[in-house]
Amino acid sequence: MRSRTIREGSVGLLILAGLAAFVGLVLWIRGMKWGARTYQFIVSFTDVAGMKVGATVRYRGVDVGRITDVKATTNGVDATIQIDSANLVIPRNVAIEANQSGLIGETSIDITPPKNLPSGIQGINPGSSKCDTKLVICNQNRVNGEIGVSFIELLRNTDKFTTLYADPAFFDNVNNLTKNAALAASGVAKLTAELSLLTRSVRQQVGTFSTATNTLTAVSAQTANRIGNTADKFGNTADKFGKLAESSNELLTTTQGNLTTTQANLNNTLQQFGKLAASADRALISNQGNLNNLLTEFTKLAASTNELVVTNRGTLQKTLTNISQSSEQLTILVTRLANTTEKVDVAKIVGNLETLSANAAEASANLRDVSAAVNNPTNFLVLQQTLDSARSTFENVQKITADLDELTGDPQFRQHVKELVNGLSKLVSSTQQLEEQIQVAQKLESVNSALKEATANSTTQTPLTQSSPPTAQPTETNPQPHQQESLLQHLPAAPKNESDKSEESN
Repeated sequence: MRSRTIREGSVGLLILAGLAAFVGLVLWIRGMKWGARTYQFIVSFTDVAGMKVGATVRYRGVDVGRITDVKATTNGVDATIQIDSANLVIPRNVAIEANQSGLIGETSIDITPPKNLPSGIQGINPGSSKCDTKLVICNQNRVNGEIGVSFIELLRNTDKFTTLYADPAFFDNVNNLTKNAALAASGVAKLTAELSLLTRSVRQQVGTFSTATNTLTAVSAQTANRIGNTADKFGNTADKFGKLAESSNELLTTTQGNLTTTQANLNNTLQQFGKLAASADRALISNQGNLNNLLTEFTKLAASTNELVVTNRGTLQKTLTNISQSSEQLTILVTRLANTTEKVDVAKIVGNLETLSANAAEASANLRDVSAAVNNPTNFLVLQQTLDSARSTFENVQKITADLDELTGDPQFRQHVKELVNGLSKLVSSTQQLEEQIQVAQKLESVNSALKEATANSTTQTPLTQSSPPTAQPTETNPQPHQQESLLQHLPAAPKNESDKSEESN
């Protein structure tokens, strides 16, 4: 009985284990992962080329997710993509393509980001609510996709190509094109022969031109040496002649480089002609339009080659003419420079330059002393204190002027000042009158004393006149009035009052 129970229990456990394994297998096949953080977004396509649920999603060629749902709409197809890792941040401006690959044409989605990714997107969480949809693709966002490699498109294009190739008119055009290509090849062979002759002549001309350039280089070197010797005395003039010599060398170098480039271009053209002749048969099979364009380009190339040869011949002649003229001008300039050196007193100019340099050195020393004195902290502090005192003085003056303006602007104050001035003038005039009256009183006292003396003298003379005999009585006059008149004549005039002055004026 016990063994039967054990057998039945083991059978039940095996059944439960089988069911668990089956459920786990199903979940594993469906791609379910426990505890993994994922996010989804929707991609809109115009055509998905047989895409199915569970198809692979690749990012930079690596499997990063799968398709969980494909829903057809009126204007397209919406495919829901699930990314297995939330740590994978996909930029917003990516190219999402539905491509077919493999023998059975399995459709998958390839996500290709741009070359330069935006800075600062690594720390964004696509599954969070704060995800910036302008930079990255966030959870449940909608983006647009496009069809990439498709076998259906390939079959359609192949059918169009076979239909076009089976057209008799196209076949006739291809035959005519092969004939024209054969004629063009013969013309190209003739052109290559002419170009070989042209290159030989150009090489000879380049040889003569190189000889001429060597001669001109030697002449320019001698001229540069002369100009270098003269440059010690005349700085600016020597610099100009040095620049002229350098421009001549650059002109020669540029011309020689242009000739070398032309020869290289001709050699490259010949090589390209050989390659074109070798690939003519293959080009005939590919496309009629390309062959026509090729023939047109051959014609243009031949015309441009002829024009290039004619243009280079004229340019070479002009270049040689310009070089000869430049050498003549250099000779004339050297002669003029020699004459100028003979006429100019170099010693005097050198002395003036030395004096000028000494003055400049002295001026720089003075400026250095001034700057040192200004930068001295003590002087700077004194200047600052002076400026502060001047500022305070100006403020006091401004306050005083403001007070004076306030006082002088009051009409009552001005009236009081006028009254004070008038009172002072009257006081001065009254003091002058008092001084004059004092002087008059002193003179009157002196006159009074004189009158008293005169009366005393007259009293002493009257008894003498009474004791004298009657017969000898002279007629004596009284001297007192005469003396009073003489004294009054010496007195100053009395000052007049303002009332007397007004009466006199009336």
